[in-house]
Amino acid sequence: MTRRWGAIVLLIAGCGGEDAAAPRGPDVDAADALAIDAPQSDATAADSGDASRSPPALAAIADRVVAEDELLVVPVVATDAVSVAAVGLPPGARFDRKTRAISFRPDFIQGGLPPTKVTVQARNAAGTAEVSFAITVTDTIHPPELAVTKTEDLGSCRRLTLGQKTDAYTDSPGYAGRTFTAIAVVPKTASKAARVPLRVPLHGLGGAPSASTGCSAYVVVQPHDPMNSYFWGYSANLPGGSPTTGKVPPYTARRVLQLVDWAHRTQGGDPNRTFITGSSMGGAGAMTIGLLWARHFAGIDAWLGQAIARNHRPARLATLEKLWGTRAANLDDGAGMGVWDRLDLTRVLRDEDEAAGQFLFLKHGKDDATIHFGAVTVASPLTKQSFYQALRGHPHYAVWDEGGHGPADPVMPDGWWDGGWSRIGDATAFLGLDRVVPAFANASHDGDPGDGTGNGKVAWDESSGFAANVTIAGDTGWKGELAGALNRHLRWDATKVVDTTDRLELPLRVLSGTGKDPPRAGYPTIDDKVAAKLPIVVDVTLRRVQRFVADPGEKLAWEHGAQKGELTVGSDGTITVPRVALGTEWTTLVVRR
Repeated sequence: MTRRWGAIVLLIAGCGGEDAAAPRGPDVDAADALAIDAPQSDATAADSGDASRSPPALAAIADRVVAEDELLVVPVVATDAVSVAAVGLPPGARFDRKTRAISFRPDFIQGGLPPTKVTVQARNAAGTAEVSFAITVTDTIHPPELAVTKTEDLGSCRRLTLGQKTDAYTDSPGYAGRTFTAIAVVPKTASKAARVPLRVPLHGLGGAPSASTGCSAYVVVQPHDPMNSYFWGYSANLPGGSPTTGKVPPYTARRVLQLVDWAHRTQGGDPNRTFITGSSMGGAGAMTIGLLWARHFAGIDAWLGQAIARNHRPARLATLEKLWGTRAANLDDGAGMGVWDRLDLTRVLRDEDEAAGQFLFLKHGKDDATIHFGAVTVASPLTKQSFYQALRGHPHYAVWDEGGHGPADPVMPDGWWDGGWSRIGDATAFLGLDRVVPAFANASHDGDPGDGTGNGKVAWDESSGFAANVTIAGDTGWKGELAGALNRHLRWDATKVVDTTDRLELPLRVLSGTGKDPPRAGYPTIDDKVAAKLPIVVDVTLRRVQRFVADPGEKLAWEHGAQKGELTVGSDGTITVPRVALGTEWTTLVVRR
């Protein structure tokens, strides 16, 4: 994509020790900074403790050049190494333990970015070895530049109306050349030297960017999806043909990404603190884009969204099949996978490393008859998991009540689940692509959402599930608690992260603040009042780790206050500390070699 900065050069260089400045990049954890076991001929368990051995050796790696949207694979050859690690890889790059190779497919907004320093290191008991090389991403995909068609001065910010003309990359060939309208609101204080978070709200079905959006502390960019494609895209055959053959590329998602790139490049939006949000169709789109292109987004706020495309209600399936083709046809999405498979977000969480560190906030209603509660509790036909089940081990905060598709719960006030926690603007518990984030799971105070089946009060309906009358308390037909949450009250201090080659630290606590008692028996508390028995015991998986690279199967020591123990790194490189006891005071979780 055209940029003023030219090509991106990613330099992999020597390490300056654990206190050296680390490069910024998303999800450099089990996904982006994986350590790989050496070939069996290189070392044995007994060798790893032999201090008389020579340090390992790494073969030299020549500089590489890759075009946007093309795959680069760089073999890493190590001799006599216990492990090999890559830290600080460019966003979206992977170090595969089995193939011992770095793979990187830069997307169309990654050409032309400033240089990124990365380290490749081999180690054994006698020492380490390092190699350096450069990856250059050439700028090869050039959608038409955005045009500012109107500027409004709102005092502390400017509201910009944008014309987004398409080509055959951001639109189907038959539609290419039309222009979409987007709206941006930019604080006057935002600049490349003083970046602020970027928020990308996606509208609902039949909606449009708001021309009345006012000033905030963030850059806000609102895309438009007038075709109601759920912010994915549509058949390349449209409008002249039908979606019975051919491909279904993510044209709409590409236009969203183009706007994100524009905001980063020209408006002072922070690439490390970009958030995508939405409700209903916009909620589904936020989850889809935020997970599939997680390299660009620090967090997702999704309300009332369907996470599994095949599980939409019959009427919505009928309209989407006119854009994507039938579920049975499962047409190619333009990247070699069936589009209905691609848009099953339980599959994304299961299969795609890029999504592993993404944080999701979710809100759904048990009496929502439009996108019913099965959106998160009914299993995928493909993976046999519900979205709530698939989220385990991934950063998330999920809330439900007996609300509808807009109307609030008849008993609980709107926003009852916390006192207004902002993952964008909170002083301590905030999200960034360059910050470790905890994925909480199996918390002792978690509510029970049910298993996607009925409680006998309401007969199943293909469109509304077990939803009942949103104005009547307690009448829902879904099993489980009427209102509840997963991972409520759990916080971390992103300002005090320690992430070095040998040590990882993250302060954790239960936020016990102001609020009210449950309004009725069987309901949760309101705002930040904690009723759960303390301490809250929870498993903690550490995501977006930048420097503390661990080998699958490696033994690590951990401590948290009076608790201490040993953990084994997962086969996928994940670091999970089991049964951490959290109280209301900050206590630092420490993981070390």
